[in-house]
Amino acid sequence: MLHTAPIQTAVSDLEQRGPGAKTIGAGLAVATLLTVVYVGRAEVLMMPVLGMTAVTAAVIDARTLRIPNWLTGSGAFLFTVLSVHLVVMKNTSWQPTAAGAAIMGVPLLAAHVVSKSRTPGLGDVKLAAVLGAPLGAVSPAAAYWALLMALTIGAGFGIIYQRATKRRAFPLGPAISLASVLTAFAFGLAGANGVWAL
Repeated sequence: MLHTAPIQTAVSDLEQRGPGAKTIGAGLAVATLLTVVYVGRAEVLMMPVLGMTAVTAAVIDARTLRIPNWLTGSGAFLFTVLSVHLVVMKNTSWQPTAAGAAIMGVPLLAAHVVSKSRTPGLGDVKLAAVLGAPLGAVSPAAAYWALLMALTIGAGFGIIYQRATKRRAFPLGPAISLASVLTAFAFGLAGANGVWAL
């Protein structure tokens, strides 16, 4: 069974020092790979933020069962600024970005409202909406597939985690983050065409 003392220690540690060097390194690696995949596309500026946010959220949630507001708030602010940049400088539409956030965030919000187990938590909802925004900028279909993948991965991991820890709650952030990164890679490589398009 998972004890609360190690979790509280991890939470305090992360709140005082922030993410560790390994987390930052992994985030930078994912951010770099995503950026390379999207070179030449309007969404390229969003990819480093997506990579860093996803990796950091996954690590923190796995360790503490919490996704901090400073992380989702920073991601939301940066994606908003980058979305405005795309609309103003690249003449792109803002609707796909908003649709991506809604496609990933709204179903989890609905599940949070009706769920008695408090999974997904509000941190998961905010993370999904934040990561859904850049995926929507790529294609609303990307957000759709990321949501399906996150729910599938989360369900499988959740069953294993609950049986191992005897707890009802489990960290969904790693599943959301992994699904978002994998979908971003897939759509970047495929150009959001063919089998990836809705």
